[in-house]
Formats: sequence, C-alpha cells, structure tokens
Amino acid sequence: MRFANSCSMFRSMPIQVQPALSANWILNPKPIFQVLVGSLLLSFKVAAAVLRMDVSSAPESSAWAQSAQVLAQEWYPRIGNLLLPAGVDQLPDVTVRLEPMFEGVAATAGTEIRMSSKRIMALPDDSKGALIHELVHVVQAYPSGQVGWVTEGIADYLRFAIYEAWPLSRFPRPEKAQGFRDSYQVAAGFLFWLECGPAPGIVRQLNASLQRGAYRESIFMDRTGRDLEQLWKDYLAVFNHVSPLPVETVAWRHAGGYFERQPTGGWVEFEHGKQTWLFEEIERTPVSITLLDKGRNIRLRITKNTVDLFRDDQWGNLYQGAWTNLSGSAKSR
Repeated sequence: MRFANSCSMFRSMPIQVQPALSANWILNPKPIFQVLVGSLLLSFKVAAAVLRMDVSSAPESSAWAQSAQVLAQEWYPRIGNLLLPAGVDQLPDVTVRLEPMFEGVAATAGTEIRMSSKRIMALPDDSKGALIHELVHVVQAYPSGQVGWVTEGIADYLRFAIYEAWPLSRFPRPEKAQGFRDSYQVAAGFLFWLECGPAPGIVRQLNASLQRGAYRESIFMDRTGRDLEQLWKDYLAVFNHVSPLPVETVAWRHAGGYFERQPTGGWVEFEHGKQTWLFEEIERTPVSITLLDKGRNIRLRITKNTVDLFRDDQWGNLYQGAWTNLSGSAKSR
C-alpha cells in the first residue's frame, strides 16, 4: 500500500478551519489515510468464499475473467473485512456472469453479478474497477428501500478512493446545493473527505446503519455538529483554498530551466536553455498536470508553485517555480 502524505494535521484542526486542508493531501494519489484503510482491510480475516467466473456465454472474455478472478479473490475478503456486519466472518459465495447481451456496465442481485462482456473487451481495466464496485454491493446486502446515494457512494468510495487510489481532486464536485445526491463518484469523493477530516470511520458507520435498516441523516450531525447541506458546502470550500491552474498553461519556470507545452499537447523540459527531456501529459485536474516520460518511467506533477517527482511510491518536491508566458527574453535566460 502506497502513501504520500498524512491527514493527521488536518484531523487535529478545529472543525471551523477544515477548509484549510493541505493542498498536498488533496493532490497526492495515496495519503496515509488510504494506507490506514488498507491496513484495516487486512487487519482481520474473513472465512474464504468461492468466487466463480461464468464465461459460458462469452468465451472470448476468458483471459480477462482469469485475471479478474485473481483480483477479486484478493479484494473480496478485504471488502468483507471493512463492511461485513459485526459478528459475521463468512462471505457468501459469488457468481460473476459475463454476458454479451447485457445492457449497461454491471449489476448485482444478491450474490450474482452480471457484467457486459462487450464492455469488458472495450474497457478491460475499467471493468475490473466495476467488478470491485459490484463486490461491495454483495457485501453491503442492504434491505430494500435504503438511501441510494449513500449505497452507491460507498461502493464507488471503495473502488476509486481505495482500490484505484484517486486523489480527492479527481472526484467530480458539482457546484450546487446537496450535490452529494448525484451519487456514485460525487458521493464517493464527499465520503472520502469526511473520512479524512470531519468524521473518520463514517463509511463503516453508515454501512452498518444501512445493513440494520436504521440509516438517518442525523448521523452526520451527530458526528460533526453540522448537517449534510453545510458539510457539502464545506467540502466545496476546500477547493477554494487550493490554487487553480492558470487559464493558459503554456510554460512553467524554475531556477534552472522550464517546462513548455508543445502544440501537439506534449511537454518539453529545458535546462539552461537546452532541450533535455520529452513528456506526455497523462492527467489534468483543476489544480495540477501530471506528465510521464515513458522511456525513463518518470512521472512529474506540475502545480501552481511546484513540480513534484513520483519516486519510491510517493510524491516529493523537485522544483519550486511558477507559471510564465515565456516571452523571448524569458527563454533566453
């Protein structure tokens, strides 16, 4: 389990100053919180369960099914460790059916998961993430009529915040009242922020209340002293304290050189006026750009005032600098 930064500073702050959350925690791909949850996932064992992949209707997906089964056998018990009801240590057996005629991405009914084999062939990696999401639904096993945005938010939280290790900045945040009700990734990011700030452990608490059919919105008030609507406003406010990228992200200068975006979309690094390395832009958020040098397997992240290097499974500062328009005189220095 990787980690890049700690949430301990944020957790120690008074509730009133939560929007001052460290920008690094928002940007970093796997802060210590995600490591702590990863440790919890492994901290006690559930009894083994049988996980069967049915490719009888989609034999062309057999190779994907084999690799997905290995992944699922690793992550299904982890999900169980986090979400099984108290006193339950046995996961149910699961059947995953790959179907060429299935409409949509995937769906779970009880202990049976149905997935679109066509989508698997088109998006194999994303489909593995979808499988993690559906395995969460198997473990949730909520009574009918439970709150949809929390149900799907927990499933996407396990998928994107923990399994895929997204930074908080990557989750969508619609600028509207009660945006958390958009569910899925939106709710997942909101839960992620709550876990690492105002209400550590709230995902397990919400899950347990839903399993008992006892969910109520007052849980959020009880844990934080604020209602859901105010918490959502506070979550959105966090990003007002992270410096956004400029409108024109053409070049970024540091003491020894600069990075310049090319018309093709790639980036070139110059040192002392000479071109040195080429980078591909692989991700852009409102506050950062991630670059990759495939030949050297080097990943960099450019923010408003820093370039960070991903090394030894964590981000570390490489340069201090700032965005520039790179006039002719600036290039010559």
